[in-house]
Amino acid sequence: MNWNWDPHHWKKSTKLLLGCATIWPLVYMGLFFLTIFSFIFFLPFAEDSSDNNSQDIDLIQLEKKINDGELKELRISGDEIIAIDRSGTQKYRVFVKNESTRAEVLRQARQLNANGEQRVPRIEENKARPTPAALPIGFGALFIAHIFTIFLIMGLMPLYIILAVKSDRLDQTMRIIWVILICMMGMLAQPVYWYLYIWRDAPTGTTASTNNVGDKLSL
Repeated sequence: MNWNWDPHHWKKSTKLLLGCATIWPLVYMGLFFLTIFSFIFFLPFAEDSSDNNSQDIDLIQLEKKINDGELKELRISGDEIIAIDRSGTQKYRVFVKNESTRAEVLRQARQLNANGEQRVPRIEENKARPTPAALPIGFGALFIAHIFTIFLIMGLMPLYIILAVKSDRLDQTMRIIWVILICMMGMLAQPVYWYLYIWRDAPTGTTASTNNVGDKLSL
C-alpha cells in the first residue's frame, strides 16, 4: 500500500500524532533546562536538610564532647560530621572542610580513655559526598529521553522535507523556502509548517486552482 503524502487525506489522529512528535523536541528542551537549573538551585538545600533532627554545633563543642566521652558514634561524610550521643536520641552536626582538621577529630575520637576503650566506640568514615537516592534515577530517565529526542529530530527533518517537496499547496519557490527553513531552523520551523499545511484544512479551491493552472500550461 502506497503512503499518501497529501495531509488533506490523513486521519485527524494521524495529524495529532505527528503534531505531538513535532512539538516534543521543543517541550523537551524546556524541560531539560528547567531540570538542570532546578537541580543546581535545589541541591544545596537538599543537602542542608539531609538531617533535620540534628543540632548544629561548632568544632570546639564537638571536641569537648569527644573528650568527655559523651558520644557513641561519629559519621563522617564529605564536609559533614554527624555525632550521636550515648543515649542515641540526640544528634549533632559539624561542617569541617579542612582535611587536617577532620584527621585531628578522628585521632581524638580513636584515642583510648582511662578504661582502655576508644573514646567514640563507633566511627563511620565515608569520604565520598552523599548523593541523593533519586539522582541516578533522574539522570537515567533524562538520558533515555535525550536519546529518544535525538532520534526523533533525525526522523522528523527528512519527513518534513518530503512533505514540503510533495505539497500541492506550495509553488516551487515556497517549496524551496520551506526546505531551507526546515534544514536551517529544524524544530522551530516544523511546528509552523505542521499548523499551516497539515493541521489546517486546505482553502477551498486550492487544489482545483492548481489543477487549472496545470491544464492551462499543458494547452
